[in-house]
Amino acid sequence: MAAVELTVFHVILLFWSLRTAESQVMALTGCESYCGGIEIPYPFGMTKGCFLDERFKIHCNSSSGVPKLTLNGTDLPVIYISVSYSTIYVKFPIAFANCGVKERSTVVDLEGSPFLFSSEDDFVARGCSNLTLMHQKNSTVGGCVSICYENRDRLIASCSGINSCKTRDPSDMIDGDSALVVVLDWGIDRRVFESLVRNGSYNTLSYTSTCKDMNTSINSTIQSPIVQCSCNPDFEGNPYLSGICQEDTAYVSYRRKINAKMAGLGVGVGFGALFLFIGLWWLYKVFKRKRCEKLEKKYFKRNGGLLLQEQLSSGEVNVEKI
Repeated sequence: MAAVELTVFHVILLFWSLRTAESQVMALTGCESYCGGIEIPYPFGMTKGCFLDERFKIHCNSSSGVPKLTLNGTDLPVIYISVSYSTIYVKFPIAFANCGVKERSTVVDLEGSPFLFSSEDDFVARGCSNLTLMHQKNSTVGGCVSICYENRDRLIASCSGINSCKTRDPSDMIDGDSALVVVLDWGIDRRVFESLVRNGSYNTLSYTSTCKDMNTSINSTIQSPIVQCSCNPDFEGNPYLSGICQEDTAYVSYRRKINAKMAGLGVGVGFGALFLFIGLWWLYKVFKRKRCEKLEKKYFKRNGGLLLQEQLSSGEVNVEKI
């Protein structure tokens, strides 16, 4: 088998389903937040003052009649931007090599940007006798080999590594001269983030969101560590807007139902306690009356009340008039 780098291959995009778009306020006040039906949340933006810096600028070109979003500094069309997962979905053209009349290569350089190739992407090369490698700074960081056999089901082969091959795209890949990706992880430069905290643009004391350094093994090749922010559980919205998220609408509805049930329970307990108090008060009054009656009988006997009663009933009582 001849092992020739980048021979007869094209890369297949293996897409995860798009996440549900956020429904909260996602852009800065007064900034246009949609282009072609695609939401553009802060720190991204289309006009000056609406994005954090030039690296987050989004171009919206409507000259062809159909709005097209591209990431600043690249020709990558933008499909979807998520602040919940700090990811951006972009379209990469399929690259071909040694395919006859169909020849096309794709090179993208993300060095110095806040974007990294996501580990959620798969790098797939299809064809026969392929040795496909991923490079970064003239170093090989990954790759795979596809082997062709006759009478092999291509659908099965696509999973087994025969007639095709697949490997997990490393998350620390930032120079994609031989990789075709769909999802990019992104975040805010730590120095920029610290500046936002100092001038009060970001509230680090907010209990609604959390920020942390992006998990990457190549901080040395990035100008500064990348910070990613996310809303805490039961909160939603854009954590990059002052660091404050809103309560999840579903959680708010659930909490209202719980509060209503608790209120009903409280009313029930209150009425129960009231009836119990009335019952105890009534029992106390009955017990007190019974005790008084018992004492009256006791003193009646002690003071000759029975003898007087017998005399009154027999008519032997003499009443002297004064």
